[in-house]
Amino acid sequence: RFATEVSRMNWSYLGTALAIIVLIRLVKAYIRDRWLPVVVPFMERIFGTTKWEELVLQHIKKHAVHGDPDSVLQTFDNLCRTRKWHLKTAGKRGEMLDSIIRDNKPEVCLEMGTSYGYTAVRIGRLLAPGARLLTLEPNPPHAKVAEEMVQLAGLQDKVTVIAANAVDVIPYLTEKYAVTDIDIVVLDYWKDRYVRDLKLIEEHGLLKNGVVVVTEQIGGSQDADHTVEYDTGAEKFECTLKPMGCDNGAVGGNHQHLD
Repeated sequence: RFATEVSRMNWSYLGTALAIIVLIRLVKAYIRDRWLPVVVPFMERIFGTTKWEELVLQHIKKHAVHGDPDSVLQTFDNLCRTRKWHLKTAGKRGEMLDSIIRDNKPEVCLEMGTSYGYTAVRIGRLLAPGARLLTLEPNPPHAKVAEEMVQLAGLQDKVTVIAANAVDVIPYLTEKYAVTDIDIVVLDYWKDRYVRDLKLIEEHGLLKNGVVVVTEQIGGSQDADHTVEYDTGAEKFECTLKPMGCDNGAVGGNHQHLD
């Protein structure tokens, strides 16, 4: 009888230990899938770690079809949907951006604020042969990830990632990158620099008639309002604002024709 009781106790301890192991693994999986996507970007902003960037890049490398930009975008979309991470140029706003590229058939696009390269791939895949996108990212780790993302999508002949601030690149666009005018400008970074950089582009004679400026949240902040005032008040240009709808039906950005 004593041996039977000991055996029962051993099985009880073993069952408890197994249950604890399973619980620990479930908790670790939950933290990995649900909390890391929130905590890591937060820690990144504080300490400058690139762990989240590498996570994104490795996921795209593993799951996307190399050389297929639509596959890269879809994989990125799926990752962000799973991780509850919002992409500004996905969904309806992404479709609106696609329409802008298709309708205007740009030869030269300039993007300021590359981040991980999602928008660069989105634009680059729609450019005609010979057309190109220059995209500026001042954060070197982000620029490195974006460059690899562009290569994964097979768009390195159309998209050039430049790891630098706009003020350090715009004055030399003609000299270093043979840019004589720009068809589409995409502004997706610090709003208080929109006006400064638009003026810098204008000062160097790179704004052509009919240029399209795509910005985030026009009318939603004081800085964005100043962008509109600059465009509509400039003597050389007339500005037409066209809202870009968000997935929830709200106005989330605008593209502007300067004629």
